[in-house]
Amino acid sequence: MKRLDTESGKEFSYYSDIPTLERYYQKQYDLIKKGNTDLVSLELVMLGNALDFISFVKDSFGISLNAQEKSIFMYDEVMDALSRGIINANLFDKDNNIAKKAGAYLGFIIIANVGGKWNDTENGEAVIISGREVYVMDFAQKRLSPETELNAADYFKAVKTLKTKS
Repeated sequence: MKRLDTESGKEFSYYSDIPTLERYYQKQYDLIKKGNTDLVSLELVMLGNALDFISFVKDSFGISLNAQEKSIFMYDEVMDALSRGIINANLFDKDNNIAKKAGAYLGFIIIANVGGKWNDTENGEAVIISGREVYVMDFAQKRLSPETELNAADYFKAVKTLKTKS
């Protein structure tokens, strides 16, 4: 999926390496701080949340996540560790909601590998694929429950089928 950097006209992919995405996000954020508020979008907010989750996982677990589909397995391992309380933190804290950031990262992987786009629906943020709403935030929150049997790899496989059902 191509995105346009509005200042330089340069295109890049969500599948770019993480440092490239971080530079893009920082550049957009700096432009917004200078008053270019038309750059504020749900997509940019979710990219920021996904990058925050990637940074949190790197700092807390030493695991490097990226946009590759195989990262979904590492995501599941991280979510297992978080649901078992390996990191003693409030995962649903209002100011630093790891569940929301984990959902944004899941959306990031889905958009990079399956396609779709972020949309703010009546029921919250969702990735829209072939007209269907995929509520990754809800999945992430449920996945962090200690008694869950949810699996992100299976969820991702199910979401991939939406692309072919249009």
